[in-house]
Amino acid sequence: MTKLLYQIEKLTPRKVNNGMKKKKISWSNRYKRFFLSEHTALIAALVSILLMPVIYFFGKRSGSLDGAGLYDLLMRLLLICTLFYALKRHKLFLVQAATVGLLFCMLCTQSQYALGKLANQDSEVYIIMGLQGFVFLAVERMLLFIQSFICVSHFIIHAARRQEAVRVSLNQVSILFLLALVIIQLIIAPILTFEPNYIYYIWTLHLDELFIFILVACAELILMIDQWEYTGV
Repeated sequence: MTKLLYQIEKLTPRKVNNGMKKKKISWSNRYKRFFLSEHTALIAALVSILLMPVIYFFGKRSGSLDGAGLYDLLMRLLLICTLFYALKRHKLFLVQAATVGLLFCMLCTQSQYALGKLANQDSEVYIIMGLQGFVFLAVERMLLFIQSFICVSHFIIHAARRQEAVRVSLNQVSILFLLALVIIQLIIAPILTFEPNYIYYIWTLHLDELFIFILVACAELILMIDQWEYTGV
C-alpha cells in the first residue's frame, strides 16, 4: 500500500505560500490515508474475525442462529481472509472478487433479517418500545437499501472497467453513510426491551458488520485509485 500512498501524494492538491510548497490538509486526504493504512485493514479484519465466536455463542443461547446463520459466518470468515490477503499482496482482481462476494454475503444476511425475521414479527412490538424501537426498525430497512445500492454500484463500476467519477464518489459516500447507520444500531440495540442474549447477539452482529464495512471501504478506495490509474485521471 506504500505505492498507493505515493499515488495519493501526487493526486492531493498543493498550495504555494511564501515561495514554499505545502500540502493542502483536507478531510478527503485524511479519509484516504486512514483507509489506505495497512493497520486499518488489519485491525478491521482481526476484530471482525474475533467477534464471530461471540456472535455464535449469543446466537445459540438466544436461539437466533440457525444452520443458515452458521454458514453465513463461515462464508464471512473465508471472504474476510481472502480480501485481507488480496489487499496485503495488492492483487486487484482478487480484491474485486472478494469485495463483491463479501458485499453480497452481507446483503443476503441483511435481507433475511430485515425482510424475514423482522417482517414476520409484528412491527407493533418495536413501536411499543417507543422511539428507539421505531428507529431500530426503520434503520434496519435503510441498511438493506444502502447495501443493495452499494452492491449494484460496485458491480457496475468495477465490472464495466470504465471511470464514472460521480458514481465512484457516490459509492464512497454511501459506504460512510452505511457505517453511520450501523453505529446508530449499536447505540440503540442495548436499550431495546428484548431478552439479554438476543440483544447481545444483535449488538455483536452489528459491531462485526461495522468492521467488515471498514475493510470493504479500504478495498473500495484502492479499487478507486486503480480506476484513476486505468483511465489516466
